[in-house]
Amino acid sequence: MHTSNRHIKLTIIMSILAVLILGCSTANKIADNNYQILEIPPNGVKIADNFFCDKTEVANIGWREYMLWTKRIFGRNSAEYIAILPDSLVWRQNFYCLESFTVYYLNHPTFKEYPVVGITKQQAIDFSKWRSDRYFEILLLLMNKIEFDSTQNRGNYFTIEKYFKGTYGKILPGEKVKYYPNFRLPTISERKYILNYADSLDQAYFKKCNSKYCKDCKTNFPKFYSDIVPCNKDTLKAEPTISTKVNYSAKKGHPIFNLRGNVSEWSSEENITFGGGWLDKREKILTTDTFHVDKQNSWTGFRNVCEWKQWKEY
Repeated sequence: MHTSNRHIKLTIIMSILAVLILGCSTANKIADNNYQILEIPPNGVKIADNFFCDKTEVANIGWREYMLWTKRIFGRNSAEYIAILPDSLVWRQNFYCLESFTVYYLNHPTFKEYPVVGITKQQAIDFSKWRSDRYFEILLLLMNKIEFDSTQNRGNYFTIEKYFKGTYGKILPGEKVKYYPNFRLPTISERKYILNYADSLDQAYFKKCNSKYCKDCKTNFPKFYSDIVPCNKDTLKAEPTISTKVNYSAKKGHPIFNLRGNVSEWSSEENITFGGGWLDKREKILTTDTFHVDKQNSWTGFRNVCEWKQWKEY
């Protein structure tokens, strides 16, 4: 009974991961000869050929799934699990009224779609690798290239490298499976490309739209969440962050939410973030898109870009 219950629990965990990592982008059956052309990564917007950007910032719910998986594979007291925990104490660094956020922000259901904060750049990089592994694992499951293994642990869990080297479960890689997803942080040049895409889409939409929402967005373009002073003495008067799904963007097409404001986003460049956060001034965000950050804080998160890469040994 114990083994059966454990298998059921692991199956549920993988189902949840499939929903979070794959989203609605993947059909039940995937062809193994052109998946890298047809598959749009989860939560992804196609910016150019083989270049995708997350529609939203990485949210608390995604990070909690990362924590759940890591705890299951390595253990609650492992160095691996401890290393991925966000620093919840960042909430008390600037405003006393945010003390409760140290307990509730990451874990309370109210904040599940809010951007994860209190993470270092290296933690964001490690998450991106984990996300690449899990997405590719589920794709291979859907292509019937591997079987679901409920016994995975620190010695035999799936990675992209193990699959292509033939060391995962003694499974030889499929001849047609040559590409893997590479989630990562964007470069400065890529960030400019993403901004141009998003601004062009928004401006074209607002130009043709006469609703109150559109008129407001046109008048204040680009509109974003910034200049937030969350406390009135010791009382919370405004939430410092907003949901990753709250946006001031086009409501048709393929918009990208909160590229400016809400939380600043880690880049691939050293100590550089993009877009400014809720604590920053609108004028500064409009003047410069890059900010210098040397440690985790309560106004910095991240989003991924993704590309399909060919395994180097092919």
